[in-house]
Amino acid sequence: MANSNSGSPFAIWHGTERVTIDWHPTVDESKCTGCGLCVVTCGEKRNVFGFDLVKNKSVVMFPENCMVGCNNCGVACLWNAISFPDLSYLKEVVERIPAGQIQKEFQKKISDNPSLIAAPSNASVPKQ
Repeated sequence: MANSNSGSPFAIWHGTERVTIDWHPTVDESKCTGCGLCVVTCGEKRNVFGFDLVKNKSVVMFPENCMVGCNNCGVACLWNAISFPDLSYLKEVVERIPAGQIQKEFQKKISDNPSLIAAPSNASVPKQ
């Protein structure tokens, strides 16, 4: 895995250094058609993929930018050229998250974004 930039917004994942988490796509060159769908499917801020113009294939350039648990590029690839670690690994990673970290982040997100709170009576989103 490439070295993470400590100033990267993706350097920490729920209190854990991202470089310690081995979650990223792997491209099987024998299956990759070079269509570029994975490059455009991965969010603009993440930019996990690059493109090798010589081989005409997608390449994983910034694996540490991949959102832990995301596999959108793999789902989008019609040629099954992209794989990820087994989901059992993801469960192990989640179990290592420091106690209370998710609840702390959840409370902050709800506090910062009250429109995410559904009304208890009808589960509709409050209007702002």
